[in-house]
Amino acid sequence: MAKGDKKKKKKEVIELTPAERFVQLKTLKRATRCLLVDEDVYRIYVRLTKDFAQMDALGKETPFEGCEECAALSEECAALAKEWKKKLPAEKEVISRTVTTTVKKQEEDDNKKKGIVKWIVLAVIVAMIVCYNVPATRYQLAGLSAKVGFDKWASSTYEKLGDYKDCKNQIVLLEKKAIEKVKIGGVVKFGTCDWMVLERTDGKALLTKYMADNKHPYHDKSEKVTWESCALRKYLNGEFLEDGKFTPGELAMILTTNVENVANEEFGTDGGKNTQDKVFLMNEPEFAKYKKKLKAKAKTMRLRTPGKDATATTYVSALGDIITYGFPVDENGACIRPTMWVNLK
Repeated sequence: MAKGDKKKKKKEVIELTPAERFVQLKTLKRATRCLLVDEDVYRIYVRLTKDFAQMDALGKETPFEGCEECAALSEECAALAKEWKKKLPAEKEVISRTVTTTVKKQEEDDNKKKGIVKWIVLAVIVAMIVCYNVPATRYQLAGLSAKVGFDKWASSTYEKLGDYKDCKNQIVLLEKKAIEKVKIGGVVKFGTCDWMVLERTDGKALLTKYMADNKHPYHDKSEKVTWESCALRKYLNGEFLEDGKFTPGELAMILTTNVENVANEEFGTDGGKNTQDKVFLMNEPEFAKYKKKLKAKAKTMRLRTPGKDATATTYVSALGDIITYGFPVDENGACIRPTMWVNLK
């Protein structure tokens, strides 16, 4: 193949999200303190006034993390631009450094210095923009963002960086932080799903899936079955955990729980042996404990407690009451809400 026919490898360009662009503008605003030429500082503040105003308008249409600050930052930059404009001389003053230095020579020297400084400033700004596309820079900015509270943006950046360094571990740390901070009954992202936090105790938290699943029945055929032997238990502790919903770090957070399988209080149907599981459905006592926190999410929710006989399980009606005679184990209609304990230590 001739040299001219060789295709140059196209450089990958990373498009910035509004939240990333917002962080970049704030970084540029902080960087103005390092500039030496008043005129350059003034021009950057003028530009930032316009940029933050544009980001404010964008945030009103499509909100992003930090958008609520843009209007105030635009006003602040406008005020700073006004102050720096006062420092600009009306006319260039020429002061000879020695008796033998001519006015012309002085102007040439000053212009050279200003030209060098302007090129340095331009190089710094260009470097900031170009280097942001470099994984190492994005990784560092994500870490700084996490430290100042921009956790969602930091997590999003780590996700985009994929297998770079310890990004996946950093995501796990941010997830733990989110679970620790959210109010009980609040929702957090864990793996690829949203989860409701029902309890925190002794360095662990109880999560239940926010969006219920109506695609998987309790068992694959109509027969007497307990939680220990049902097809759903096998699915939740197998395929559900293994199909890519969770990273290895997230899987390591999911604790093995002693699952108590109580009998049906009204009909006395045996709940079977206790089991050791990572993912499970709630039983009647657990549902009663968290009913107020679940609120509307409890509607039509299947429980693992058996019904009138072992061919059904109890479930929660659309009115929020437990139906003790049960719902057939092999039918959809009573939705499942996977539940798990995760380690926060």
